[in-house]
Amino acid sequence: MRLSLLTVVVLLFAVPGRGSLSADENDLFTIVGEQTTHTITVEVTDPDGAPINGAVVTPWALRYSQGHGHWLRDGNDPSEMKPEAARTDKRGIANISYPFYRDAAEKSRTLQVSVHVRHESFCLADAIHMDVPSDDVFEIEMQPAASILFRPVVVMDDDFTMDEIQVLRSDIGSWENSYHREIQGDHVRVNQLFPGESDFLLVRLVDGAPTHFSEIFEVELKPGANTPLDVPLHPATSVSGRLADNVPRPVVDGRVLAMTVPPKSTRERVTWSTWVPINADGTFLIEGWPKDQSIQIIGLTENHRVRSPQAAQKQNSRLGHPVVFDPPLDKPITLEMESLHACRVQVKSLDDKPLGDVKVTAYPNVMWTNWGSQVYGNPLTRSADFFGNPDLLAYFHNQRDRPRYPSTFVDHTDEDGIARIKLPAGTWGLYVDDDHHEIPIVLGRRNVDMEVSDDSENSIVMRLVPKGTDLLGDYDKLAGVVFGCSTRDGERICALPEVREKMDEFVRRIQEAKDPQDPKILSEAFMVVSDAFLKAGDQDEAAKWRRKALKMKVKLTRAISKEESAN
Repeated sequence: MRLSLLTVVVLLFAVPGRGSLSADENDLFTIVGEQTTHTITVEVTDPDGAPINGAVVTPWALRYSQGHGHWLRDGNDPSEMKPEAARTDKRGIANISYPFYRDAAEKSRTLQVSVHVRHESFCLADAIHMDVPSDDVFEIEMQPAASILFRPVVVMDDDFTMDEIQVLRSDIGSWENSYHREIQGDHVRVNQLFPGESDFLLVRLVDGAPTHFSEIFEVELKPGANTPLDVPLHPATSVSGRLADNVPRPVVDGRVLAMTVPPKSTRERVTWSTWVPINADGTFLIEGWPKDQSIQIIGLTENHRVRSPQAAQKQNSRLGHPVVFDPPLDKPITLEMESLHACRVQVKSLDDKPLGDVKVTAYPNVMWTNWGSQVYGNPLTRSADFFGNPDLLAYFHNQRDRPRYPSTFVDHTDEDGIARIKLPAGTWGLYVDDDHHEIPIVLGRRNVDMEVSDDSENSIVMRLVPKGTDLLGDYDKLAGVVFGCSTRDGERICALPEVREKMDEFVRRIQEAKDPQDPKILSEAFMVVSDAFLKAGDQDEAAKWRRKALKMKVKLTRAISKEESAN
């Protein structure tokens, strides 16, 4: 999902006893259990530098060496803390608390805090991302908000009420207030919009179902009140279709997901999306679609998914891609399908004992045209559900975490340690969730790649280690280098050519190793890492990886001695 809109949705706390945050607090951190709460100070001003009083600063996401994701409010966040909003004082100052460890169990540090800032008279173009830790005050400049009135003209149906009219728009702040609009006589008013280019789509909903749409149109907004516009709404159309004949009938657990096709753009664009079930005979009907809009579709059944267009696959074969159909959409469409392949995953401990009731998951993604990516077929959401929803983020999480259909990408191991999942052909990362065991860390990640072929049996053995054997926090700086120089430390180290070469050598050694956990390979590779950090001037990190290398040498010596004694 795009971070700017739907991960405001697809990348998730109040400190006990602290109560609400005060801008006058001057403590830098508080210890809560094994977690440490740190504080970053923000100063919110208008374009003239005047402080803005009463702006609400809401933390919503955190970044660490493993990526960027939502900071969950439901108590299940890996930081073991909940986010808490703060309001600026008359100086425009607010203090935001954040966890030192993004993942408390892994001791992996928070590198960035993402916030939204809301005010009734000012707005921002997008979320704000702040690198941490920092002793500096982070300055946030807001712009005077825009507003606009629309008068809907419903074509071929004068019998409508204004409360049936909703306004979808591309402005990022509208996501935060669930696309709130006000009714003023025969107009709808939208407030708190960021000045500049913005897309709008008016829709008439009757009992939650769309019956009429406007065209998707663009307005160049200026601060303050903008010129009111008359907007025609035309009857919605329906899109019917069927699955190709290679999918056996009756179809089991079938569903299609659909989205409009936004233009290529560097800014956020409006999209309309929905999903419908596939009937047992392989047919489906998407009712309430904008008549003038192209439709991009993916689909999933118990054993098949929509085949990606060949041109899209050449560009990125690791992802699924939708098929696109242009208007007029007055004839039934046929979706060509490809098989999902049975995969046998056996999960064992290091001493080869099967591990039961371990959750095994893969995350094949779809790359929507001109939009972003999400897990293929999940979550199942509808744009018609957005309006007036009290918590859109919770809505997306609920749809994701409580799927309507059994997932072919997830299974729990049986008493023999075997999980059975179904995946498209390709290379996919496997992840596990268990209270006592976890995947050993390789290249700063806890996952195992599985090659899935369409012409052979797909089977893999995963050996897990006891939890706490190694921590991802030990790999924070390394991950920042290996995974695209994605952190400040990583950018600094990657800027040194010979260091970059040593890191590339480390990655190559691990990837080419028959057993990435071989202590001989790890000992040599960890020394390469130690030398790289030494050349980068990071003595502490170099010493840490040297200790890891020596630990692997001791492990290797013991293994050799044990083998010699046995012979």
